[in-house]
Amino acid sequence: MNRKSDFKILGYTVGQVPNLPLILLLAAVIVERSTESGSLTNRVSDSIFLMALTIWSYLETFQGVNLLRRAMGVAGFFIVGARLIGEL
Repeated sequence: MNRKSDFKILGYTVGQVPNLPLILLLAAVIVERSTESGSLTNRVSDSIFLMALTIWSYLETFQGVNLLRRAMGVAGFFIVGARLIGEL
């Protein structure tokens, strides 16, 4: 991750350029919301959403630049877990 693109205030990172898993996650949400529920495109975008969220959560949990980002990564894991449990 390029730390030079971080937006900092008083040395504390408050913003970053989105990484690839986050961009994929947002694109999957847009596609999922704009397609018919249950269609192949909808199911594929839901799978991409879960994979991208899992990767993003891992990166934020273990490589996040501050405690807030690491907490968001852990929250992402809870969302993935809840979605997977809901599918059982």
